Amino acid sequence: MPIQLPPVPFTHNYGRFNNPEGKLNDGFEAEYFNKALSENHYMIRVRPVENRIKFKKGFIDQTFKLNDENTAIYSTKASSVINLLIFEKDGWQYMLSVDKRISNKVTSEILVEIANSIK
Repeated sequence: MPIQLPPVPFTHNYGRFNNPEGKLNDGFEAEYFNKALSENHYMIRVRPVENRIKFKKGFIDQTFKLNDENTAIYSTKASSVINLLIFEKDGWQYMLSVDKRISNKVTSEILVEIANSIK
């Protein structure tokens, strides 16, 4: 898991494992939010790369090279309410999402820093 968080205050966090019937949606989710500031919402989703979610080129705004030489894609177009940074590391697909309303505070560069904090 990343050791860095977005630079906004959170009041609550929780995590859960998903293991429904079959393997397609297996994974882990961690969610951070602020009870008083609903826009301060951040999530991490991790799933096996065999069950990765694929994104069409039309949904990709930028690509970044991470410190471990993996490529991350950044999307503001895949959702109307969140921005995403998606990358793979050690057999897992990570999806970092942040509410669009705080995209001026949690930029794509900050999400890349968070991705790079995974050891």
